[in-house]
Amino acid sequence: MAVFELARFTVDPANIEKLLAGRDQMIAAIRETFPGLIAASLARLDERAWIDVWQWESLEAAKAGAEGAPSVPEAAAMFGLIDEVLAMEHAEILHQG
Repeated sequence: MAVFELARFTVDPANIEKLLAGRDQMIAAIRETFPGLIAASLARLDERAWIDVWQWESLEAAKAGAEGAPSVPEAAAMFGLIDEVLAMEHAEILHQG
């Protein structure tokens, strides 16, 4: 069953351009390394807070991606821009319209 991976974090406003500039390369590298990524969406909640929603084919794929992502250089570079991770959760998708 497909799942959402929900990450809520803060980023210093001075690092936002770097965060956005490297995102496509990070997603491509994660997809290449960890099969099962369906989609990734980033949204800003306020000046510092962000939410990243990734849809994976399965919980196993999501967990593998979450655990292994720090070893992917493009992801490690993006993670280095995060000030604080506020939440990280996985949720089973029961319905999509």
